[in-house]
This record gives sequence, structure tokens and C-alpha cells, in this order.
Amino acid sequence: MPPAFLRSRAARAGMIITALGAVVAAPLAVTKAPSADAVTIAGAQTLSDKVAVSWAGKTKPSKTTAIHLLGWNDFHGNLEPAALNIYGKFAGGGAYLAKAVLDKQKLYAGHVATVMAGDNIGASPLADGLFKGEPATIAGNFMNVDFASVGNHEFDKGKTELLRIQRGGCGATACTGAPYAVSERGGVEQRKTFPGADFQYLAANVIDNATGKPLFPAYGVKRFQSDSGKRISVGFIGEVLQSTPSIVTPSGVAGLTFVDEADAANKAARALAAKGVHVPVLVIHQGGFQTGALTGPNGCAGNLAGSDIETIAKRLDPSIKVIVSGHTHAEYRCTITTNGVTRLVTSAASFARILSDITLTVDDRTGELVAADAANSIVENALNTPGPGVVRQDDPSKADPTVAAIVKQYVTASAPLANKVLGKIQGDLTRTQTALGESNLGDVIADAQLAATSDPAKGGAQLALMNPGGIRDDLKATAVSSGGEAIGEVTYGEAFTVQPFGNSLVTKTLSGDVLRRVLEQQFVGCGGQTTRRVLQISSTLTYQSNPAATACADKIGEVKVGGAVVTPTTSLRVTMNNFLAFGGDGFTVFNEGTDPLGGAQDIDAFADYLTAAGPAGLAVPATTRITAIP
Repeated sequence: MPPAFLRSRAARAGMIITALGAVVAAPLAVTKAPSADAVTIAGAQTLSDKVAVSWAGKTKPSKTTAIHLLGWNDFHGNLEPAALNIYGKFAGGGAYLAKAVLDKQKLYAGHVATVMAGDNIGASPLADGLFKGEPATIAGNFMNVDFASVGNHEFDKGKTELLRIQRGGCGATACTGAPYAVSERGGVEQRKTFPGADFQYLAANVIDNATGKPLFPAYGVKRFQSDSGKRISVGFIGEVLQSTPSIVTPSGVAGLTFVDEADAANKAARALAAKGVHVPVLVIHQGGFQTGALTGPNGCAGNLAGSDIETIAKRLDPSIKVIVSGHTHAEYRCTITTNGVTRLVTSAASFARILSDITLTVDDRTGELVAADAANSIVENALNTPGPGVVRQDDPSKADPTVAAIVKQYVTASAPLANKVLGKIQGDLTRTQTALGESNLGDVIADAQLAATSDPAKGGAQLALMNPGGIRDDLKATAVSSGGEAIGEVTYGEAFTVQPFGNSLVTKTLSGDVLRRVLEQQFVGCGGQTTRRVLQISSTLTYQSNPAATACADKIGEVKVGGAVVTPTTSLRVTMNNFLAFGGDGFTVFNEGTDPLGGAQDIDAFADYLTAAGPAGLAVPATTRITAIP
């Protein structure tokens, strides 16, 4: 029997094909190693600027066909629009993205492909996270998505669970999101079993160690009929950042190898060429940022200089001329020129707030790409605009009714838990960091984890450390959720949005020397660290820091726990989440800890801490635990 996504797509215009990319093909032109100054990056600087690239040369084809690509990235299961906004507009939410996508698909008829560049699920609000990413997947099915690259968050629950999301089924925990909406015969049917993704995940650079092949197909092909009656083929290569194992819990990537992005993409491009597919598009969960003054969703301020996507683009086969990127939650449309090849690069922010619309102009005779252009649009969802104290006024005309009903189903199902008031906060708790990297929300979360594990029977912890990347949202005292709680009250849904991963707490014994080296490993170049990541710390830990110091040993000054100076031989019980406990975010020194003891889930510790604060609520802590070296 053919895969579910092919069965459900049989009636859709355009034939979709996937392959594992294991075919050995004659190579295309080899890209020479670029020199340091070989890259030019440009793009729109104002909303009126057009970003287009032509590869037609002097001889322009007599007949061409326009193929449209619709793309977005980093949805993270944001089914509800909540207060999401961008560039002065309320934007985002599953039903509103669906309306924008379906309208364009209708406009472009049989000449459109729809792709997602990773992180469709994972790190999601409660309405999606409580049901294991199934609602966001169902919503994607109703948006007629063709292909999706895997993102790092697709691996949060491990390979087996991700395969279930693709194939369907209930797994070991039953289908808690039932009934599931399925499109059949022009209508909507309800089923008891999760149907899986109609779209195909792609993973050219993720190798399943058990088979030696990509976990998912390296590429997929969609075929179209040209305006002159000939067949046009467009290939889509899906990838995730190679460093995924450093930002996902080890159990999530167990049994998998993540290989170089450019090498894997080039291999897939050669395989596509061998099959007669001459328009390869890279859909990759890796990207860059605009810098400086942002001009809007179509800007290219700062031109992605020095970004990861620039590094990858330098080494891509010349046949890969269009890149749909993601991961950074940034929005841009740029061009990158290296070694004489100009490529169009887009990204669509996050949370369904932006939709990228790329037009490929293909030569009917040769099936080759001769031009491309792109535009990002804001997915608006309201009658009014955001501002201080402004409550969003819904505009139902901008929402697709079918997906709106799906969203309502899961919001309603999660509401009893989502709207449960846990406690109060006396002021805003945010992820905003001091110059030394401390945030008041990070402090509170670390304190909560210490409180949950300080009992000798639960670990006997003396301090707790929290990775900043695991803190996904702010807690605003003035925010009001759909539950209508009072000012300052925090609901479970709000707390879950802050900590949506469901990590468990682990308490280990660390020597003073190990703790110091953990703190040093916060900085680039120390202990193999590649990105500055300042751990958030409980109130029992204070230390001095000088990030500008040249030597790693000089970046950390005096360290105290409970007011006592820590020496190299001091023995400490330290709590962290299981992600950090096994070396996540590059903190490999944690692996030297001994006598581990598992504990509660991080969200439960946070919820209990909010409740324990009592009627007065949690005070906003001063961010003075990390101080400068005198």
C-alpha cells in the first residue's frame, strides 16, 4: 500500500515523488573552494524593493512557466494567535495561516508547491504540546503541505515518536488528541486514530545508524504541467542544522548521525540531476539574521553576513539556486552571490506570522530555472493593531473555518488545564538578560528547580542551573489569557508556554573544579563551546564574571554557594534538567557529574513554586547573582 501522504494526495494537482537519495549519480559541476571575500549578499531594503534573480543569460527562453512556492518555518504548534504580532500588526495562528495559504494555492491552481522549513512541532503552547504535536500536524495536512524539512525540535521526543508523527498511529500513550480531522472526498471525517502527516518529512543530512540511510527521504519531487504542455519537475532537498545534537536532549537524537549540510545537499542535487530534475530547492532548518534597523518582513538589513546560512551557501552545488531557510525565527529575503552563482534566500519569521511566496520561472524546453523572485507577507488576524493595553479584536474573515474548528477543538480540550491558576507574580518576569547574562525569569526557574530537589530524599540539591534556550517565553504580570484570570495571576497554560519541553530534573554531584569549568563553558572557545550561553542560576549560587577575558580560566572569578567560597575540592549537589545533564547546549562538563538522581518534570517544579508563593505572589528578583570581576 502506498504511504498515507501519497494516498491522500492522489487527487491534488502535481505528482509528488520521494526518494532516499541513495542513488549514485554523475556529478554536476564542482564548486571550487571559495575565497574569503567571494561572497556578496544583497536584498530588499524597503517594502517596495523587488528581490529577483535571473539566470537566463543572453539567450532568453521562448516559453517559460511560473511555479510558485509557499513556505514558512518555526510554527512551533502556535495554533492560537494569542497576542502574537510583528511590524505593528497582530499576526499568526494556525487558522489565519491556513486562509492565506489556501487562498494562494487556489490562485496558483496546479502550479504551486507548499513547504515548511522545520520546527512545525516542538516547544509548543499547551493546545499543541499537550497532544504531542498532533494538532499542528493535522493543521498542516489541511494546508496541503507537500514537504517539510525536519527541524531540531522535531527530535525533542526522539526518532520513534517522530516516525509516528509521519506515519500515524497511537504509539505507547494512546491517541489523546482524538477525534482527528481527516480530509476525505471533499469533506472532513473524524477518526479515532492519529492519521499522521500527509506531507513528507525530508532529512538529507540525518542518517539512521541502523540502516546507514537518511531517516526520511533526502529529497522529494513535485511535477507540474507547463503552460506549453510539457512536464516540469522541481526537487526539494530537506535538511536540519548539523549541530542539532548539541541543542537536543541526547535521547532525542540517539541512533542518528547529523552530517554536513552542504555535502548532503550536493549529493541530493546530483541524484536529482540523474533523474532529470534540474530545479533543486533547498529547504533547510538553518538560517541567519537581519541586523541593524529592520525595514519590514522583506528586508535584508545587515545582509546575513557571517551567518550559518551564508557559510552553507558558499559550498552548495551551482544547481541549487533557491534556499528556503528557518531556525533563527528571523524574516528576510536576500540574495547570496558566491563563485559567480547568485542564490535567492528567504525566511518567514516564526509562529505563522509571515508567509513566503517564491516564484520560479522555468524554461519549458529544458526544465531549468531561469529566474526567481520572492515576497514575504504578514499573516494578519485582527481588526485592530497592537499597543500598550490593547486587546486583540479577532477578524474571523481572515481565518480558514475548517482549521479554525480544529484549533478550537484542541484549545477547548486543553482549557481546563490551561486556565488553571497556579499563583501570582508581583511584576513582569522576562528573559531579558543583563550584560553578564542573567535574567529575572531565569533566576525564578532555577529557584523553582532547587526547591523541587533540595530535600535529601529528592536529591539534596544545593544549587540549580538552567539553560536559557529552554525558557521559551516571558511571564507578564499584565497578560490575560483566554481563561480571563486576574492581573498578576499565572495560569498553567502560561507556565507551560515558558517551559514546554517536559524535561525531567536531574541532581548530580559536582566538585568545585567541575562547577567552575561548567561556568567557563558558557563562553565561545571554552571546552569546545561554539555559542555563548549563560546558565541561569538559583539564589544559592553567586559568582564573578568577565566575559571579555582572553583566557577561559580568567572569565570566572570567585564562586560562592550558600555564601561559602567554592574550592576545587568542594563537593556540591547540583540540579539541572536532563538536557543539560547529558551535555546539551555544549555543556559537556556536566557529564563528569556523579551519583545522578532523577526528579520531577521541570514544568511541575515551576508550577509548584508558583503555587507555594502564596497570595502575595512571587517577587521579581534582583539580577545580581552574577557580578563583574572587580
